[in-house]
Formats: sequence, structure tokens, C-alpha cells
Amino acid sequence: MKELLFWNLTEFEYCVLFKLFLAAICGAIIGFEREMRGRPAGLKTFSLVCLGSTLIMVTNDYIFRYVTGCTGDIARMAAQVVSGIGFLGAGSIMVTGHNQITGLTTAAALWVTAALGIAIGSGFYFGALSGLAFIYAASLFFRYLDKKIVERSRIMKIYVEGKNEIFMLRLVDYFNQNNIRVLALQRKSENKWYADDTCATIELDFGRRLLHKELLEGIRKIEDLRYVEEI
Repeated sequence: MKELLFWNLTEFEYCVLFKLFLAAICGAIIGFEREMRGRPAGLKTFSLVCLGSTLIMVTNDYIFRYVTGCTGDIARMAAQVVSGIGFLGAGSIMVTGHNQITGLTTAAALWVTAALGIAIGSGFYFGALSGLAFIYAASLFFRYLDKKIVERSRIMKIYVEGKNEIFMLRLVDYFNQNNIRVLALQRKSENKWYADDTCATIELDFGRRLLHKELLEGIRKIEDLRYVEEI
């Protein structure tokens, strides 16, 4: 190893410090966007994932250079990172009380952050920084595009709660009057705010393009409504 004067560290060790620092920053940048949206895996989690992946790769590089004498499979530990990150992704995927699956985007972001760490640990800085830029830009752009698509989709799922059973009859009449087809209706008493309320999770098909907020505004005008939200 070539000895350097500053702190008596080697060139390889300086490279390790730079890679770990870059990994911490890149992971934190992705995690910041997720944390701002209130997701369970945030800035610290993403930073640690990227750091861990990078540390594995620089350790692999060290073993390859100075332990095995540049023999063996240099990509072996990278393969283990790609498969091993799945346990974090699986832990972030949850099913809500309304039978909605959440956390898929967070799981994907964790997986791609691990890939960033591998690139940084391998010294592929152009790929890592380019990947970071594309990941962040895609996250912002597709979040905006997804919002526009969903709010105009002909399929909508809502959770609604009324003060009595008569409200449900009024709600069904409202759907019939507006030619809205009920695809699925599920009632769960544990979701109710008040014991005497009636509640349901309903999947609807408008049969045409319709702004979801227009439907919600119409439902809010129905007598005896307690609460309604799109899920």
C-alpha cells in the first residue's frame, strides 16, 4: 500500500472514507424525500442501507486485493447484498385496515439504494451519481404523474361512515342516480368511530372519466354522513 502523509493513512483507506461519505449522502438524499412524505423508512434508514452496501463492497475489495491476492469472485458479496436487502423491503410492506397494500415504493427505494451503495463501493462513481439523479427525478416526476392519473381514473375506492343505515340507502341511491357501479362493498364494524354508526369500504366504477374530488363533494352533501375519504 502506498503510504500518505496526512493521518498516516493509505491511498486505499482514503478511498474507503470517501466512498462511505458519498454513500451516506446519497442514501440520505433519497431517504429525505421518503421522510417528507411520512413513510416509515426515512432519512436514517436509507442512509444506513447505502452505507452498508458500500461497506460490504469495500470489504470485498479489501479481501480481493490484500487477502486472496486478487483471486476469487469479486462480485460474490454484491450478489448477497442484492438478495439480502429483501428482508428490509418485506418489512416495509403492510396491509392497512382497509385492505390496502402500502410500502411497495419504499421497498423498491430501499432496493435501489442498496444498488447505489454497491456502485459507490465498487468505485463506479459516474453510475452512482447518475443513478441518484435519475432516482430522485423519477420519484418526483412519477409522484406528480401518478396523482394526476389516479384523480381522473374511472375506478375509485372509498371509506365511508354514516350515522345510521338510512345513510347507506341514500348513498346507494346516489350511486344509481349518477350511473356509478359498485364493484365491491365490505363492511367492518371495527373501523367505526361510533358504535351506532354504519361504515363500509366501497370500490366504484364510474364508467367514464370523472374527477374523484367531484364524487367526494357529492357524497358529503348526503344527509347523515359522518366521514368519507378516498383510500
